[in-house]
Amino acid sequence: MSKKLYFDVRDVPSCARLGLSGRKIWIYFKTLVLSWASWSVFTYLGWLAADPAGIGPVFEASRLLPLPSGIFWASWQSVALLVVGVVLIAVLMLSASLRTSRITFEQIRGDDFFSGRDASAFARRHWRPVFAVPAALAAGLGIALACGLLLGLAGRIPAVGPVLLGLLAVPGWGASLLVVLAAVALLASVLLVPPIVACTKGDSFETVFELFSSVTAQPWRLVLYGLTAVLTRALAALVFLVFSSAATGFLAFGTSLAGGGNPFSLLQGGLGFLAPSLVGAYSGIVDILGLAGSGAPSMPALPSALMAASGAAIALVLVSYWFSSCSSAWTVIYLAVRYRKDGEDLLARADQEDLAEFERQYGQTCPSGDSSAGSSRAGGEEA
Repeated sequence: MSKKLYFDVRDVPSCARLGLSGRKIWIYFKTLVLSWASWSVFTYLGWLAADPAGIGPVFEASRLLPLPSGIFWASWQSVALLVVGVVLIAVLMLSASLRTSRITFEQIRGDDFFSGRDASAFARRHWRPVFAVPAALAAGLGIALACGLLLGLAGRIPAVGPVLLGLLAVPGWGASLLVVLAAVALLASVLLVPPIVACTKGDSFETVFELFSSVTAQPWRLVLYGLTAVLTRALAALVFLVFSSAATGFLAFGTSLAGGGNPFSLLQGGLGFLAPSLVGAYSGIVDILGLAGSGAPSMPALPSALMAASGAAIALVLVSYWFSSCSSAWTVIYLAVRYRKDGEDLLARADQEDLAEFERQYGQTCPSGDSSAGSSRAGGEEA
């Protein structure tokens, strides 16, 4: 049974509930692990290109999450490797957003059994606009920047250059307005393009049209709904952190009853152990209330490392919920904006498309001569 939508700001808080889905959290958890691995590999390769002799101290200080600094930025090979890693992470995150947005769309339609495998199959069929649209916008901004560079070089021509700049000032200003709009659309595409594709199954042209029409026709709704989503998700994430802390405290309490110390107090330091350069001395996201306590027993190196990895994994689950609720929020936001912009209910359109596909494969749901019955059934499906 499909969920009732108001197609306004009242729908946005449901992102906290829609984001609390094991399938979507699992998708983002795997994506974050792969993103972490990609960042570490390409950053260490960059450090190896910049300073092979200094790779040891970098590993001792950063362990599994190195950060670029100092001499790293002096090597163009290092920067190029880092760019490759960042692009790979962007591809992974956009793919995860597309899959979770599709699961959210099916959840709202009432299909609570739409699996991660189904979402992956959908992503394999409709992945092109998700990557093509941001890439095209970024390429367009790059071309615009190159045109500005050429105009600046032309302005340096003796005598003729200043005159040329004066003649092209107003056209250049008008073109720059479009460049600013394209920059805004590029930022919005990270959040809006995956939900657009997930809800419409559209190609790149339709996705670009929907992106720009949403940004230009409903800017204040996007801002208002986005702020509402951030506040809702922040409150939901805080509640999730409290529950995580309570669960960690329960583990610590249950273990302490058997005596011998509390090894689960090591969980809250797991992220700091694996990524000290990122979180520094603070890594208590797993246990923000401090219920697990301290005073863990001395353990061999391997069990300590496993406990630290478990703490980092719990932290990644909490972060995965944040991203899952984000994808859910922007799917709901796009459904509302599309309805307000065009008066079209994409949920009803999807039901009609499914009915048409069913009839194409299995024939009409009623005798062809009984047109009135067929129309009434179609109307019932649409409702």
